[in-house]
Amino acid sequence: MIAGVFDFLDGFTAKLFQSTSSFGKELDSLADMVTFGVLPALFLFKWAALTPNNFHWLAYSSALIPVFAAFRLAKFNLDSTQSDAFIGLPTPAAALLTVTIVKASFLVSWIYFTPIYSLSVSLLMIAPIKMLSFKFTSMVLSGNELRYLTLLVMIIGLALFQLKFLPYMIPIYLMLSLLSNMPAVHKILGK
Repeated sequence: MIAGVFDFLDGFTAKLFQSTSSFGKELDSLADMVTFGVLPALFLFKWAALTPNNFHWLAYSSALIPVFAAFRLAKFNLDSTQSDAFIGLPTPAAALLTVTIVKASFLVSWIYFTPIYSLSVSLLMIAPIKMLSFKFTSMVLSGNELRYLTLLVMIIGLALFQLKFLPYMIPIYLMLSLLSNMPAVHKILGK
């Protein structure tokens, strides 16, 4: 979570001081791949490898996550259309989901879950699905309704349930992102 805050602040600071560069962009992606790809995969691997049975080798499926995180970040750096929305699940969101699911312990180290989860989150990172971005071009409500709704739900959830709410943040973000892609919602919002 601390890394997520610093990831936000480094981009914000670079834009604020207008000191962006191609080198900085690539270095940021490398740091993101390690922080939001390798680290959560190691976290998942350690959790899954604790299973005392003959299927502990399934824990190695967690290696899919950093591979797809690297692919997603490289694709992001080359795609100029992701300025106001993401295409695919952002790596920090995938990392938060992975770590909170493991830490929440509502899934007792179930080894069969690891390959299914690793493949699912990996595919979500590269899926051609438009996801909400919190890169506001303006602070007005019009055009930012779902962004504000998502932030409001997250703030209320964290205020009411504190850290117990963390495992639910990314599924809610995913649902609201999918909702933002529905033509009926665009019609209601006047887009």
